[in-house]
Amino acid sequence: MEVRILFLANGTMFISAKFMCLSPFARLQAVPVALFLRLTHKNRLWPSCRVKLMKILFILNPVSGNKSNDEAILRIHQLAVDTPYDFKVCYTTGKDDEAMILSQVQWYNPERIVAGGGDGTLQLVARTIREMDTPFGVLPLGSANGFATAIGMPKDPVEAVGVVVSATRTVPLDLLIFNNKHVCIHLGDIGINARMVREYSQSESRGMIAYAKHLMSSMKESELLHYTITTPEQTYHKEGHMLAFANANKYGTGIRISEGAVDDGRFEIFNVPRIALDDAIKAGLTALNVFVDKDMFSDVISCEHAEVSISEKVHFQIDGEYMGMVDKLTVGILPSAVPLLVP
Repeated sequence: MEVRILFLANGTMFISAKFMCLSPFARLQAVPVALFLRLTHKNRLWPSCRVKLMKILFILNPVSGNKSNDEAILRIHQLAVDTPYDFKVCYTTGKDDEAMILSQVQWYNPERIVAGGGDGTLQLVARTIREMDTPFGVLPLGSANGFATAIGMPKDPVEAVGVVVSATRTVPLDLLIFNNKHVCIHLGDIGINARMVREYSQSESRGMIAYAKHLMSSMKESELLHYTITTPEQTYHKEGHMLAFANANKYGTGIRISEGAVDDGRFEIFNVPRIALDDAIKAGLTALNVFVDKDMFSDVISCEHAEVSISEKVHFQIDGEYMGMVDKLTVGILPSAVPLLVP
């Protein structure tokens, strides 16, 4: 048998083998390296075997989280040998990412698309592919990974790679939409937390010490807000320091805060009527999704649509991204927007 290793322009390595066999028609075949290793397992070689590999496009945020994601990336490569599957890895840059994703999907034509990062990265990919009906998976490569936790993904990114590659079940993921243009996959809010997200995102420092500093600053500047919430069922008049809109029933700590689900065609509105230091620590920093106490979200409305009017312009954030100041919000559901791969 003659074996040659070929490196293609796109970085794929192929094994080219000319097989000597009893047939007078020896064949020259090019096989992806993962498949070649699989077919030669236990010293068996099948020169005529033709297997169509599942194609997975991984879209990763290289700056998400506080730890290196090298082990998860290595696991992607290892599983490609064991399973096997064909894959491509792309990285977001923060510039023209939607166009990059669309281009890669069109060129590669994957059978599933996996986003790795925090809630913001997951939202970016989900909103970009929501017209495609391609199964969508997530890897928890952010800081606290609220959405990934809510759908039951393992917290360990290496373990999560195996889950998302082997998953066979999907649910029709809903997405929230604010003011008919801003999409949300997990959580948006107005008030003290959004103010803190703005200050945190503008700071060069990271970690809990920086978080505590910005949280204290936001608390000092927080004022009691008055808002009117109109749903198809009822109009509510409320006051508080924070109003949150959630597409999931859990937060980064795994605490269940409602009976809702990401595929139920509804979302939940949580009012935080008071803020003390201990409550603020529990509620703050959506960028890290640090929600631990369900009692502070006991004032809950479940609905399909809401119009919110606020007494003054307030800070607003979606999935950890600061969106500016608003005094009105329209919140709706994009039902069954993406087929979501779940454990």
